[in-house]
Amino acid sequence: MSELLVEPRPAPNEADAPAPAGEVERLFRSQGPRLLRLLTRRYSREEAGDIVQEVFLRLTGAADRQTLTNPESYMKGIIWNLLRDRSKSFTRRIERSHAELQPDRHATEEGDPHQLLVARQTLARYEAAVSTMKPKTREVFLRHRLDGESYGQIAEELGMSVSGIEKQMAKAAAHLKRALAKR
Repeated sequence: MSELLVEPRPAPNEADAPAPAGEVERLFRSQGPRLLRLLTRRYSREEAGDIVQEVFLRLTGAADRQTLTNPESYMKGIIWNLLRDRSKSFTRRIERSHAELQPDRHATEEGDPHQLLVARQTLARYEAAVSTMKPKTREVFLRHRLDGESYGQIAEELGMSVSGIEKQMAKAAAHLKRALAKR
């Protein structure tokens, strides 16, 4: 990750100088491990590492385009924005995946209350199983099954191999099978 950090441009006037030249690298070394620990409480270690890398990539890009008088504060803003965007994306995906139960489409016999109850319970178990998947597995599964994206499209957008997407889909299928087999 340290190769993502580029040398900042020198300030034209020392009085108006932004943070010292190594400020972004200093933040990376001092705050990166702490940020990673905090994020692994909510995300997988791999996903948390990706988020940390994205934060410092954005911070470095911003430092290249403009002078940052307070890089630590700017970094905190990047973190909040990135996490907010990820949360909104996840919420929208869950909302799109929620299917309204329609008795004539889900029950095998129209008007059969027992079949209707079974259909509702099955749908609830399916939604619960999807929501307990690991974040990356869930994202791949929903992109393919809900959004109709091909493995190639998903692999390209997530920076993974098609083989990696196939493995995530296999994990999702196994997870659903285990979750739906439980009664």
